[in-house]
Amino acid sequence: MNNQDDVLKYTTFISTDVMDKKEIAERAYQFAGRRENVERDSVAVAQIKDFLARYPFKEKPELLRNVSPDDLYDRTSNDRFFDWLTMKTDRVGVSFTCERAIFPEAVRRIDFLKVLLTVLVSEKRSVSFKIDQNWGVIPGFGGERMIAKKLLSIYYWERVVPVFRTEHMELFSSGLGIAFKNSALQKYRKDYSLLSMGQKFELLNAGLVEFKIANMEKMTNTQFASFLYSLFLPSVLEGEKADDGAESETAKSDMDSGSGSAASEYEARIREADRMISDLRRQLVIREERIAELEQELKMKSAELAEKDSLLGQREEKVRQELSNQLKEAERQSEIEKAELKRKISELTGHVEELERVIGSRESGPALQLSGTDTDRSDVVNGEMDTFHQQGAEDGRQRLKTGIDRLDDLLNGGIPAGSQFIVYGPSFIGKELVINAFAAEGLAEGAPLIWITTDRTIDEIRAEMTSVISSYTEYEKNGLVYYIDAYSRIVGDDSVSENAAYLDENSSVETINDMANSRISSIETLVKEKGYRLVFRSVSSLSANHDIKSIFALLRQFVAHRRKDRCVGIYSVEKGIMPEQDLQIINSIMDGVIEFSTDTRNNFLAVRGICETQSRDRIQYTLEKSTINIGSFFLGRIK
Repeated sequence: MNNQDDVLKYTTFISTDVMDKKEIAERAYQFAGRRENVERDSVAVAQIKDFLARYPFKEKPELLRNVSPDDLYDRTSNDRFFDWLTMKTDRVGVSFTCERAIFPEAVRRIDFLKVLLTVLVSEKRSVSFKIDQNWGVIPGFGGERMIAKKLLSIYYWERVVPVFRTEHMELFSSGLGIAFKNSALQKYRKDYSLLSMGQKFELLNAGLVEFKIANMEKMTNTQFASFLYSLFLPSVLEGEKADDGAESETAKSDMDSGSGSAASEYEARIREADRMISDLRRQLVIREERIAELEQELKMKSAELAEKDSLLGQREEKVRQELSNQLKEAERQSEIEKAELKRKISELTGHVEELERVIGSRESGPALQLSGTDTDRSDVVNGEMDTFHQQGAEDGRQRLKTGIDRLDDLLNGGIPAGSQFIVYGPSFIGKELVINAFAAEGLAEGAPLIWITTDRTIDEIRAEMTSVISSYTEYEKNGLVYYIDAYSRIVGDDSVSENAAYLDENSSVETINDMANSRISSIETLVKEKGYRLVFRSVSSLSANHDIKSIFALLRQFVAHRRKDRCVGIYSVEKGIMPEQDLQIINSIMDGVIEFSTDTRNNFLAVRGICETQSRDRIQYTLEKSTINIGSFFLGRIK
């Protein structure tokens, strides 16, 4: 045994026999009557109410939309959401463990966290569904789902017993005589060992709550949890109450009232557990010393990296200069091509003028002859002009405006028709502004717009778009906007909008493709005349409930249909949600990426693939109210 979990597993062997309910009720009465326990529970209930008053997301889930990274965590403060969840509700439950190092990861994945919290506070979702969400996408939030379980025990404190470890719930249930394994067969029709983490928590919690109501109804769930630990795992509770030795003595005297041999065995096991805890503490000191050594090594490595970064910067400058020279040469060649084109235009113009002079000299002839000559002239001129257009026009697809002039300049006029590309980067640095500008530009040109939404409700999208184009609701009424909503039903929003199709939690992800094809068929005439645009927001949110194989199967077929329709599609992907390998799989079926990045002081974008561009460098930009302002870039064409 070399960690605290092993110690806890060891101590669960102490109480395997079912205790008499009358004895349990008597001990519960004594426990609830002790002043220190009354005070502890009063503090726990007060902490819960203070938390709910500060973060009333269950009653007002719309407040989650406005939660910012700073609201969640700030290492210089102790008054943020995660501070309240850990330190300021420390009396809620026993044996809750959580490292502060995981909170920055949650901040970086704030959009995904908002989805998880929206599901967690929804009254329309089961306990098992909430626990079994993909919490592990945020490092440190998976495993026993400690964060999810504690949040449930706060938002539903009258229905959830704050016991966060499955093995402890199993021990307590067995000691109380709750036949939870039989209940698993009845409720889920499968063996208890095959249940998910959420199903086990739901089942065990229901059994404990039912037992409490039947035998000690006046106890709060928080006090009931403390009582269970005092009854079956007193050493764990004592660890939570290091400044309170009275409870430890009382628990020991309670055990002494039993048979002498059982009490002696209990004391021996407790001493053994205490010894192992002391060993673990010594190991912790050794590890802390090792961490200090590693921190010193990290500083040295950081200095080495800084030096290497300096050398790399010098090399980048050299490469940039070489690239600049190449671009200048390309521009010179372009000027030569322009001069040649002008010469050909001049020659064609002279040819046309000569034809017009010859035809004019024949106009005094017979009417029939003039008519024939006029026809000849038209044919010759049209043929010459067709040759001119073939020689002078760029060989490429139609370009669609993005709604941001400087981005159009960078893309040599816009996005080629039929392109399917990803907008990739972290939250809150302008991706959505580009997406919304692209959508608004298409509507202004009369092109239909299709939204695939997996992380926003229709009302939220409508609010964003109205700030970009004030007549957005008029376009909705005219049937130019259509939504395929794969988000609202999952978070319990049952509202219905016109021109919308909805997926519920049981729908196959491939249904999205069928819905899109059905919509295109219904407006086929308009699509042939104006084309259409599509926004998929977002691909990364699909990973909460679907594996990469399912997502790839959907997008491969979906993207092929959009290319065939010559639709331009934008697919939003949040940085940090999907593994790098999965991102590469998604990229492989797209035409390119507009990648957004930041160095905390400045924001940058870069175009990868899609089409010929003026630059492939990272280009700095700034955020404005409803658009982005792109900085300078070298005006040369790069394939």
